[in-house]
Amino acid sequence: MGLHRLTSITLAVPDVDASTGFFTDFGLRRSEHHPGRLATRDGGEQIELVEGPRRALPRLGVGAEGADDLAHIADRAARSAMAEVVEVSDACVSVRDAATGLLVEVTVAPPYISPESAHTFNRPGTTPERIDVPAESVLATDPVQPSNLTHVVYGTPDQPATLAFFTDVLGFEISDQIPGIIAFTRCGEVHHNVAIQAAPVAFPHHIAFEVDDIDDVVRGGQHMVDIDPERHMWGVGRHAIGSNWYWYLRDPSGTFVEYTSDIDRITAQDLYQPKEWDGHEFLYSFGPPPPPEFVEPADLADLIAGG
Repeated sequence: MGLHRLTSITLAVPDVDASTGFFTDFGLRRSEHHPGRLATRDGGEQIELVEGPRRALPRLGVGAEGADDLAHIADRAARSAMAEVVEVSDACVSVRDAATGLLVEVTVAPPYISPESAHTFNRPGTTPERIDVPAESVLATDPVQPSNLTHVVYGTPDQPATLAFFTDVLGFEISDQIPGIIAFTRCGEVHHNVAIQAAPVAFPHHIAFEVDDIDDVVRGGQHMVDIDPERHMWGVGRHAIGSNWYWYLRDPSGTFVEYTSDIDRITAQDLYQPKEWDGHEFLYSFGPPPPPEFVEPADLADLIAGG
């Protein structure tokens, strides 16, 4: 696979200042040179906030390994009815999903370079990693810093068409899916980078940021609700599909934002053998049951009216 990660997204929100405050509390850094952009610890500037009448995802950035990958995408897009070619250059290929209008910009980008986590864990039957000192998370006073923008869950009124755009045109691979409802697709080793779900209108359901471990999921989520309890959406729990820990918060625009860790990695499609998911496993393995708003967001009627 020539693709290897998400690079950035543009998120439209009604109140840029309010959403900027949310994301800085979440642990992202404001850009020194570009107002409205925020950076993760390892991924650089990965969020661009722009003003819009309601929340939307107008642009998604994807990283490729080399220029040949861009050429292959441009060729497939030019021959596909599912895509509109917007720009082709040696540095960037921009294509638009015909079903939703989502613009995807593919650029040659370096991989993340993440420092080794300082957190240690003691497990039965193994040599202790930590002796004669409390756990690092117990002593930590610095705020949690998300490593990278890991995935986006995107609603679309034509799920099969948008899924085909990501797989047949862009080259994403399907890790798991509930046919016709949601497909978890990836552009690298992380289990899913874009999950494409059926919805009455195109909108960003949630975006997720990877942190080092479950300690940071809990520390980050607790920090957010200590500032404003209304931010809490769902968690703490562990998903079945992808295996990742989660805690979801609510951005002022209505988009759900997730701290996540310990997500599955897939290095060979033929070696990954998912099970047949059913029941609540579609949403979670264990944890509190999802609130109704997670399945049907409170602003869905407004999104449909504006769509």
